[in-house]
Amino acid sequence: HKVDEPTTASWPTPFGPGRPGWHLECSAMARKYLGDTFDIHGGGVDLRFPHHENEQAQSRAAGRPFASYWMHNAWITTAGEKMSKSLGNLITIDQFLKEHSADALRLLIFTGHYRKPVVYSAETVESAERSLARLRSGLRPAQGNASTGEAADKLRVATEEARAGYIAAMDDDFNTAGALATLFELVRAINTARTAGVTGPFYDAAQQTLRELAGILGITLEEPAAAAASDVAARPFIDLLVAVRGDLRTARQWALADKVRDGLKGLGVTLEDSPDGTNWRFESE
Repeated sequence: HKVDEPTTASWPTPFGPGRPGWHLECSAMARKYLGDTFDIHGGGVDLRFPHHENEQAQSRAAGRPFASYWMHNAWITTAGEKMSKSLGNLITIDQFLKEHSADALRLLIFTGHYRKPVVYSAETVESAERSLARLRSGLRPAQGNASTGEAADKLRVATEEARAGYIAAMDDDFNTAGALATLFELVRAINTARTAGVTGPFYDAAQQTLRELAGILGITLEEPAAAAASDVAARPFIDLLVAVRGDLRTARQWALADKVRDGLKGLGVTLEDSPDGTNWRFESE
């Protein structure tokens, strides 16, 4: 230790009084509480060298294998700086939840890889809210009666591919961004099937898979009860207006079709056109 430091935790060495460095302290604590070897050692990317390398080197030199896996996470940044209490730019979870949902926060974090910085800004939070609404759109009720057929079979295949893709992504160094991408693909398949009138076991299985896989990340896709109750009466009328707009587009009455679209948007309903038809969602979902 330095000459001017307290000597309460000091021991004699061939080089003079000293104490273990923090690298050795961590190795000692890990061995005491976790054993000679353990599964996962985490920490910030700034600790990878020299701290974690020293931990590993000295533990292995003592004949112990130490950690099996290492996970180094990056930081949340805001305005180009690392978010930290010392910089005075820290946003606590409690503060975030006063204006946004916990699911939006989870999406914000999981959209990026844990080894890469996550940018916190009004834009990225808004994007997370939109992503959450998009995922929740996959839980809208079926509106047809086609339980079999080509569209239903496509949904079955998409559901199987989503599960396999999700597992592969999570097995690839906890690639949550890749896992979320498979969920968005599944949502697109569900909404396409819904437009095609698919219902029955394949539709139910797709939605249950969406709930299950999102739930692994702690993301709840069910609408809040109050919102769901207030929206349920409006859904048939929105479906009707979307169908009328589709007829207007077929008849090439573009001005009237745009008027329906713009009117619905003014009421908080977003339309999403695709080659397979039109899906819609509440902007507040």
